[in-house]
Amino acid sequence: MSAYSIALFLHIVGALGFFAALGLEWITVMQLKRATTAEQVRNWLEASGSLGRVAMISMVVLLLAGIYMMATVWGGVAWLIVAFVAIVLMMVVMGRISTPRLKVIRQAVTTEKGALSPKLQEALRHPLLWIGIQARIIMGLGVVFLMTVKPDLVGSLLTVGITIIVSLVLALPMLNRNLVTTSRKTT
Repeated sequence: MSAYSIALFLHIVGALGFFAALGLEWITVMQLKRATTAEQVRNWLEASGSLGRVAMISMVVLLLAGIYMMATVWGGVAWLIVAFVAIVLMMVVMGRISTPRLKVIRQAVTTEKGALSPKLQEALRHPLLWIGIQARIIMGLGVVFLMTVKPDLVGSLLTVGITIIVSLVLALPMLNRNLVTTSRKTT
């Protein structure tokens, strides 16, 4: 047993934990979207409360083990550098899209009881809530592809580009639906 094999194990465990957290977040977002009462929203938010910690711990383990393997074995190969940039991009999506939406929901639900107010319904059904989790899962799968196939720089950039394009293409119908709904409300 070598230090590399232990680092590889920790790297894989970190990835499994991170994807488990993403899967649970996916389920939470689906259930929040279907909620009809403030109590249901609070229950799902409480149930998913530790997701952020699990995701963060998993990401730290994944990155530390990955950096160790990069420093000791792989060096600065293209697929690793591109994968690292993609992981940073996933964190940016979380920080700029998902986290602010969940914060709005948490603040809005604290004073509500019973049926959802229009403001909370709008926050729960905001397309960016769904787009944020969807984009991170797609980008995460792209990173797994990079880790397993280990393409050259062009292949690595193409992989990340495809994940971004797929994320945007899947987001467009949700954004269009939101625009149509918003324009109907104002007319």
